[in-house]
Amino acid sequence: MVRGPLGESWHAWVGLLIGVLAVSAHSALSFGMSPLLKPITDDLGWTRSEYAGATNFRLVLLMATAPFAGQLVDRLGARLVLAAGALAMGIGTLALSAVESLWQLYALSLLIGPGQACIGSVAGSALVLRLFRRRQGLAIGALNGGDNLITSGVHVASAALLLEVGWRGTLSTLGAAYLALAVLIVLALRAGDGGGAADDDGDGRAEERDRGAGVAPGPARRGGIGLRGLPWGDPALWLVLGTYVLVYAFVTSIGIHFPAFQRDLGRSADEAAYIYGLGTLIGAFGSVVWGWLAERSSARLALVLVIVGLAATSVVLWLPAGTAACYAWAVVYGVVNAGAVALLALVLAELFGSGLIGRTMGVAMLFCMAGTIAGNYGSAAIFDRLGSYVPVWKAYTALMLLALVPALVLWRSTRDRTRPAAEAPS
Repeated sequence: MVRGPLGESWHAWVGLLIGVLAVSAHSALSFGMSPLLKPITDDLGWTRSEYAGATNFRLVLLMATAPFAGQLVDRLGARLVLAAGALAMGIGTLALSAVESLWQLYALSLLIGPGQACIGSVAGSALVLRLFRRRQGLAIGALNGGDNLITSGVHVASAALLLEVGWRGTLSTLGAAYLALAVLIVLALRAGDGGGAADDDGDGRAEERDRGAGVAPGPARRGGIGLRGLPWGDPALWLVLGTYVLVYAFVTSIGIHFPAFQRDLGRSADEAAYIYGLGTLIGAFGSVVWGWLAERSSARLALVLVIVGLAATSVVLWLPAGTAACYAWAVVYGVVNAGAVALLALVLAELFGSGLIGRTMGVAMLFCMAGTIAGNYGSAAIFDRLGSYVPVWKAYTALMLLALVPALVLWRSTRDRTRPAAEAPS
């Protein structure tokens, strides 16, 4: 096998590039649709609530499909799942550009929601973890960092296209980009790339790779797996899921409500966007740092440090701060937020091995999306009742301290999972 940078194959680096494009494509619909909300609702005579209802319907479909997408990745490989997701997104978004009624928007969600689940971080993370041999932490960090870098420009590009070709033309352009990505995925990846069957090269090195990356031997190769191939009876799985429900509730509430919070403090829309945008940009580099740290220590220890950082940044939000302090906050938050997203796949691989990463990521994303929806509604409800975001941030400080408990338990009680199989207790 021809080696490329850092001792990894060139094919692995190609897979990483495809993974970055795929995960970014998952985010692009939400970021790209944001500037289109007002012209779409104005043009078609919909209320914001009617539009939001259709959006939530798509998110529910995404949540319901994610675990099945993970199982398909393990069985069939990431190439087929990613290409199918990009194709569904392309057809659905092109059709969305011609929508005239609300029922059509709901109907297209039946295609777009599952497509978005297939092209997201579930398949992208499985692809990267299974192609990389030595630098899995760094590769996952680059996967999420590249996503941050690309999606930070999607909002701007969508707004620029809106001025030139209108919202229908913007959606048509986005749909064509998804179809082009589907073709690129088919051409660049091999059949079975990122699948469970491809996890072992046929030379017995799958276990060696997992140990070399500091992760547990894959449970699929050791036995003891619960219902439908997932370790439901393992408390570690529930500790991860509980931790990430709380973490995603906070980080997505920041993404949704932080601009409005800054506007309430008297800052302009542009300035609020610049502050949050700086954090997103910094996160592109922060993801790589956290991936590197996970390689040098453990993903679970890195997760503990991330949650401490999230708790600290939540405290800053309920203290008086000037503009310069807000920009400084964005830098720190951007780094720790990037770690929260990037470490999910690494923690799951460290605990359960790369042999189950598709299925465990699929279930984890279901819980993450549930945390997203609950956090958004909870933040809005507190603000509507009390008229301020300060109680919201105080509540999240308490939740981040609560999330620290299962994260610490994971770190302290499961260290023996990273031992080689021969050294693990029987």
